[in-house]
Amino acid sequence: PRYRVPADPDDPDDPPPRHTIQAIHRRATRSAAARRARRRRGSGRNAGTDGQVLVYHDLLGVFAHPHHAAQVPKFCRVFADVGERTHAGLAAFRDAVRGGAFPSPEFAPYAMPDDEAVAFSKSLADDARERAARNEDARRRQIDEDEYETVKLY
Repeated sequence: PRYRVPADPDDPDDPPPRHTIQAIHRRATRSAAARRARRRRGSGRNAGTDGQVLVYHDLLGVFAHPHHAAQVPKFCRVFADVGERTHAGLAAFRDAVRGGAFPSPEFAPYAMPDDEAVAFSKSLADDARERAARNEDARRRQIDEDEYETVKLY
């Protein structure tokens, strides 16, 4: 088999669960577990297994949209409300940016001396002129090399 993570990290001889049991009643799970020596893990449906597997987005309540709340499986208990706090934080960020409160000098610790700002602006202007000249040269070359332009077809 491929690399396996032991179920008990302190015991390398403890094999991981090989099956995930979903949507099965607790009594049926215990019966299945009793018939086989292999470990079983459940997906929140019942406690008759050796462990549980859940989608962490569901169990942490990551998605704040009301549509998602309706889609969380019935067997999934939400242990935190991360989605609402994330949504509130993103909305506060958006509002601060739109309102001009962020970024503020408090969160912009980078300084540029005036002489560097002037040199930077000059460099940007020089670069823009060089690019415009290169673009014009390329446009003229394309026209000169165009066989249709040579015979004046258009």
